[in-house]
Amino acid sequence: MHPKVKIFITIFCYISAVAGLITAVMDASHKPAQTTDAVVAGVLGVAFLLGGLALTRKPRY
Repeated sequence: MHPKVKIFITIFCYISAVAGLITAVMDASHKPAQTTDAVVAGVLGVAFLLGGLALTRKPRY
């Protein structure tokens, strides 16, 4: 994978993770709480965070 594309995808993953986690907190804090939406947004946020971390790691040989 080209390094510039990898950097772009990594930044996209981190921004999506932050947006997903903020959305999860906002959905959970509403009255009444929208738990289904909060769980879905939280799971997507964590998935994007793990994807960003996986792309950031250096290969181990």
